Amino acid sequence: MKARVIMGALIIGGLVLTVGGSLALAGKPAQTALYPDLRTVVPQQLNLVNEQQNQFLRFSNGIANTGAGPWAVAPDPPPAEATTVTAAVQEFRTSNAKYRCGEQPQQVTECYEVVDTHLAGVYEYHPAHHHWHIGDIALYEVRKGSPTGPIVNENSIKTTFCLIDWYRLDGNSSTSERTFFDCFAIQGISSGWVDQYHQATVGQQVDLTDVPDGNDYYLVSTANYARTFVETNYTNNTAWVKFTLTSDSNGNRKVTVIGRSPCVMGSDLYGENAPNR
Repeated sequence: MKARVIMGALIIGGLVLTVGGSLALAGKPAQTALYPDLRTVVPQQLNLVNEQQNQFLRFSNGIANTGAGPWAVAPDPPPAEATTVTAAVQEFRTSNAKYRCGEQPQQVTECYEVVDTHLAGVYEYHPAHHHWHIGDIALYEVRKGSPTGPIVNENSIKTTFCLIDWYRLDGNSSTSERTFFDCFAIQGISSGWVDQYHQATVGQQVDLTDVPDGNDYYLVSTANYARTFVETNYTNNTAWVKFTLTSDSNGNRKVTVIGRSPCVMGSDLYGENAPNR
């Protein structure tokens, strides 16, 4: 699938998305697409771990969708027909319903239509997690002096994810009523939901082995850092925590959180009391 841009309009498969406008299909009434807005939950559970004479800062990370529509990404071709890599296609839907119109069970009345699609990177099989991940999801950085200060020890790590609905953002509540729950099919985060990766998960770490003690380090996490995926606002994707790195008289080092980024949308984006997987 190829896309082209003409006079400020993105044209994909016969569909037209005018910048700042709505989606329309030639010859058919325009349908409104609901777009996601990706936010990073403030990183939690920072913990310094010693592994084979190296020191790693491990942490939990969450990505929330505060937009009106779902962040939905489909593999093309499906993983069953792929080997280790397949295309990731972002879908723009008319609602947050679980089932596509015409495919929903007979007793279900609410459904969604796919108004348009956007080629947005690749799915890759993650051998450590034994399922498929999507690229360009998150960027982890350790910076000094400020959230935009110099990167410390080349700690700038791009991370892939399997995207699912893990808990509701409102109230940090866990529920089984999820739209996205499968790492082998269409992945995504529904409006008002959070995908979370626990600190014990492979890849949830940055290397602090040679980083000197200090009181002005920042762990910065940014969702959709490459702007690979379409969303309503790219300027609110980053969250950070400020921490100190200290050593006691025996040389044992410790990380202490002393600050965090503000949460304009409310305290739920702080991630406090959120369930951890």
